[in-house]
Amino acid sequence: MKNLMGTILLVLCATSLLAQTTNMNKTELGRTYSVNNQSRTVLPLLQKAEREFRFFDYEATFLTLENAVAQNPNSFEALLMRSKFKQLIGMEAEARIDFENASRINPLAANLYGYHGNQGLLRILSLEPEKAVTGLNTGQTLNYYYQTLDEQFLAKTEDDDNLGWQQLEEIVQEIEADNLLLAMDLIDTFLVDFPKSAIGYDLRGVVLQKQELLSEAVLAFSKAVTLDPNLAIAWYNFGKVEEELGRLEQAKIYFDKAIMLQEDLTKAYFGRALLAKRMGDKENALKDYNTIIEKNGEIYMEAYLNRGLTKKALGDYNGSINDINRALEAFPNNPKVLKNRGNLQLLFGLPQKAIDDYTRAIELDNNYAEAYYNRALAHFLLYDSISGCADLEKSADLGYEQASEASTHFCQD
Repeated sequence: MKNLMGTILLVLCATSLLAQTTNMNKTELGRTYSVNNQSRTVLPLLQKAEREFRFFDYEATFLTLENAVAQNPNSFEALLMRSKFKQLIGMEAEARIDFENASRINPLAANLYGYHGNQGLLRILSLEPEKAVTGLNTGQTLNYYYQTLDEQFLAKTEDDDNLGWQQLEEIVQEIEADNLLLAMDLIDTFLVDFPKSAIGYDLRGVVLQKQELLSEAVLAFSKAVTLDPNLAIAWYNFGKVEEELGRLEQAKIYFDKAIMLQEDLTKAYFGRALLAKRMGDKENALKDYNTIIEKNGEIYMEAYLNRGLTKKALGDYNGSINDINRALEAFPNNPKVLKNRGNLQLLFGLPQKAIDDYTRAIELDNNYAEAYYNRALAHFLLYDSISGCADLEKSADLGYEQASEASTHFCQD
């Protein structure tokens, strides 16, 4: 079985090299970086070794790989291919030496070229933007208040004219506009007039949390649920701030309470799913995403995307890409979703499709540093150093430090 896997790996590696000959012959124009030209000179030898291997001429393969390394001693590509071949023919110790030398020259290479499976590739891919797409934006979290105020306004009687609906709507608008100091002034004034308003204290907690005054936010949410124990949104917000404070079990209790009080509060399912994933309970995270999708909740796209990311964490890459495709059907111009699908394409061994997704994401957001970085890795998988180094340079210029580090390994003579 080990020999079979070694054969498959070698063939895949060599096939990728052969398929990308034209990429290696691109002309460098206007670049400020220095491309590792050894990858160009070694390519014909690696292609020759691949052909010899396919004709089962292992002696010739061995000699060609020896020649490739002799002529290009700092080529991590040549060292890695020779390492695979030596492992295949039982030269384990020598294979390990080649592998270690390649890793010393380029510590990212083994992960990039699949020596450590998908987990290795995930270690060097930029996954940071997943955090940006797993949460809910301010408009989504505040939409509840607009809906509630509209319902209460429509249901009010003549005696309700002075219950502060207009003031509350103005407060919500200022929070959405991130005018937090003004919002807090309005809340303080509102609570003088309506000292027993649970939603007033709830909104106070929202502002305090956005100001990162978490202990004070806890007091505000506690006051809100004391005044109205049935205010589901306050329990949900209470759970969010408890999670931010690291009190995960307490946060779960509050999310459960919010869902018990209001079964269609999809934000609470979403918050509980993110919490479950953080606590390592990915199966229950999937259940909550399923519930949101079944209810066709207002955060439908985010549920599909996050369910896809959770499936990826569980190793279900087919299920993951299906969910992300569904998210793209609803929001085809979301660069972060496209970038995440590109990551999955790389995990599937489809670097060209990954490049297509990253390129589309960059067209939608020309300052998307992480998409440039990941597209660079996809180019390197296709042995296209010119495009890869150009993308690393752009990513680094946009402030992505990981790109600068990668450039030292892939783009310097």
